[in-house]
Amino acid sequence: MLLKFLRQFNIVRGCREDFNVSVWKCPTFLFVLMGVAVTVSTLTAYFIASRFDQDPQISALLALGTAGIVLIIGHIIIQSFAKIVEVSRLKSQFLDIISHQLLTPLTALKWSASTIESDGTSPESAKQQEAYMIIKESTNKMVNIVNTLLDIARIEAGRVTMNFGRFDMRESVKKIIALRAHDLEAKHSTIELWGEEVIAPVLADPFRTRLVIENLVDNAIKYSREHSSIVITLRQENDRVMFEIKDKGVGIPAHEHKNIFQKFFRASNEFSYQTKGLGVGLYLVKFIIEASGGAIGFESQEGVGSRFWFSLPVYKYKT
Repeated sequence: MLLKFLRQFNIVRGCREDFNVSVWKCPTFLFVLMGVAVTVSTLTAYFIASRFDQDPQISALLALGTAGIVLIIGHIIIQSFAKIVEVSRLKSQFLDIISHQLLTPLTALKWSASTIESDGTSPESAKQQEAYMIIKESTNKMVNIVNTLLDIARIEAGRVTMNFGRFDMRESVKKIIALRAHDLEAKHSTIELWGEEVIAPVLADPFRTRLVIENLVDNAIKYSREHSSIVITLRQENDRVMFEIKDKGVGIPAHEHKNIFQKFFRASNEFSYQTKGLGVGLYLVKFIIEASGGAIGFESQEGVGSRFWFSLPVYKYKT
């Protein structure tokens, strides 16, 4: 009973469970912080007033007046934060519900298309085949979008599960490059894989780390100029494996560098390339790498190109 009572005063726990935000964005913590500010400001006002005015009543009134003003301002600020947090929570819930509702029919549609293909009952006319391919490709794109939105909802709710294991970075990069051969051919571009031939495996979630590499390769291809070369470098530095990808593309304006890993952010100059996307890829990439104990960064110059890199810990064999 006593333990349950004391848990009510655990501000950090309350912020995580009730609001799912950091302490500095939590209304409860801000209220406590405001209380400290009121106390300090009251004592400061009283000290200053008593030093320059001998009448204790005037000193007390000044102190109380200062405390009242600070308290009113603090209350307004905290209420604003509380509304923002609540809106964010409702948005995440809505995103989660809608994504799940969309995923079910899309999965059924994708399964139906696969069944038609596997049974050999393909459309007869060229027009029917074209329509079938549009349905198939559009369904795959929609499933990927919904899965991305679900990942964002899970991240915001703190429900992401990482399944760590042994992951061969070099082999995965080779396979991803091979799968993008058609896109590279369409832009008359190439991807070169540099670095050490033998790289130690890393400790990571294989599925999610593959998504990271696919996202960075996809961005490099989309934003590269035609007849250009993309360079991927893999190297091992002590107990870390470094992945780096460099392109000669549109680049990112310097004043937008600080926003590059934020949700739904798209650089202002990328619209000239008429690319499509939700603007959440790099947000997910950063989360996955940091959740895997790695680090990520980038360098970019508008009109010149970009260089993205990340590192992951080496997988240590159990003896």
